[in-house]
Amino acid sequence: MKTNATATWGIAAVALAGAAVMAVEVLGARLLGVVFGATPAVWGAMIALTLLALAVGYFAGGWAAERAGGPAMAAAGMLLAGGWIAFAPRLRPAVKACCVAFGVERGALAASALVFAVPLALLGMVSPIVIRVLTARGARVGMTAGGVHALGTLGGATGTLAAAFWLIPVFGLTAGFRIVGLLAAATGALGLSACLRRGGVGGLLAPVAIALFPIRGLQAGDACTAPDGARVLIEAVRDSRQGRIAVLRKGDYRVLAVDGIAQTGMRTDVGAGHEADCLLDGYYLGLIPYAFKDCAGRRALVIGLAGGMTPSVLAAAGMRTDCVEIDPVVAAMAREHFGYRGNVVIADGRRYLESCAERYDVCVLDAYGGEVLPPQLGSREAFQAAKRALTKDGALAVNFIGAPRGRALAAVARTLREVFGHVLALKSEPGDDVQAITLFAADRAVSFNRGWLGDLGEFTGEDPVSARIRRDTCEPSDRDAVVLTDDRNPLDLLRAREAVRWRERALANLGLGAGW
Repeated sequence: MKTNATATWGIAAVALAGAAVMAVEVLGARLLGVVFGATPAVWGAMIALTLLALAVGYFAGGWAAERAGGPAMAAAGMLLAGGWIAFAPRLRPAVKACCVAFGVERGALAASALVFAVPLALLGMVSPIVIRVLTARGARVGMTAGGVHALGTLGGATGTLAAAFWLIPVFGLTAGFRIVGLLAAATGALGLSACLRRGGVGGLLAPVAIALFPIRGLQAGDACTAPDGARVLIEAVRDSRQGRIAVLRKGDYRVLAVDGIAQTGMRTDVGAGHEADCLLDGYYLGLIPYAFKDCAGRRALVIGLAGGMTPSVLAAAGMRTDCVEIDPVVAAMAREHFGYRGNVVIADGRRYLESCAERYDVCVLDAYGGEVLPPQLGSREAFQAAKRALTKDGALAVNFIGAPRGRALAAVARTLREVFGHVLALKSEPGDDVQAITLFAADRAVSFNRGWLGDLGEFTGEDPVSARIRRDTCEPSDRDAVVLTDDRNPLDLLRAREAVRWRERALANLGLGAGW
């Protein structure tokens, strides 16, 4: 390769390598999140692994730069890295195996190293080699090194924004990896062809193979079998900035799932007199209408739409209901597949609460990304903002995923008690395994009338809904429980293992497994 052509290729390669590194970091965190959840452990693992791999790549690139054929080695490294990146989604079973073998924190780091260490190290080799090529032409070392690192950093910023705001929501995770891998491989193939002339022409076939090789992701119309033998049909799949949104049909239920975690499980015949049945299934947000003698004229605010079940139940009871949802794709899915007809404001729930001029009789916090309650909605300041949006006798309801005796639930309950005088916690199933838990908080004792009796028909003894409420009431202990604040909110860490357990159960229940 002629010197000028080498320099030109090197400058372009530095920018594209920087973009690919950061795009892989964003895409990789999403890939790991399906198994480990969107916890600090995942982001910490990806960031640490990226830095370690780049350190190895910089050292190896510096060694290669002092030897003949350095540009060809950089080009070959980009070509190999591009192919690896393109096929990274096929390594999902290995990610799952790391979780099983090493647990959450070490498993996330092991999976990051197994899937991404090699391509990131190969991309890290590019900049030292390009610096050597440019300084060999008489350029000043300091200015050259600074310029190359600045160019790589600008490329990294571009790759980060492109992955988060374009690749994932427009093309999806699998296609996003393919596009990044294809760009890296094409850059490497062009450099290799120029370096080796005829000997490198074969490298040009690699990007073509990457572009044409079928890498099939989850699609509408796919079906699988759950462990209980039920057939699960995938009716729709769309990627958004919040995650992979899918609508699934399992028996008499239609499910909205985000990254494989069910956010709404709605009976296809809901609204046909099954409200009491929902209570018997542990859907305790359905108790809200029974907290009032008359729901007419009452106002409700729901933060987190999902499939629209909760706002639909409240509206059916006569409550004027406003809903806030951060993800427009979720809102579209709720309307298209779950028949939701209520109003939706697309906004961040915390910001809406802090700027809200309305006053509500009840506020529901039901915002989840996969299995994670956003920390900004689980702090003392967030609960105080919700209280300001309530009437004097209003109540806050929080849908929480955790273990009844877990430290995470204890922290949320104690924080609620700091803001409200009374907290009632109802678990959705027997035992102490991780599950959905509904917390009601108010400045008065929360109680419910027995208006569900008309839907239950005849029974003997205590009505089953009242019996279940008494059985499912749990009392999280304040002992050693921390108060969650915006400044100190370890909620993700407190429930990291619970999140993994919930994800395992959820994926198994839908029959999706690691291939999600």
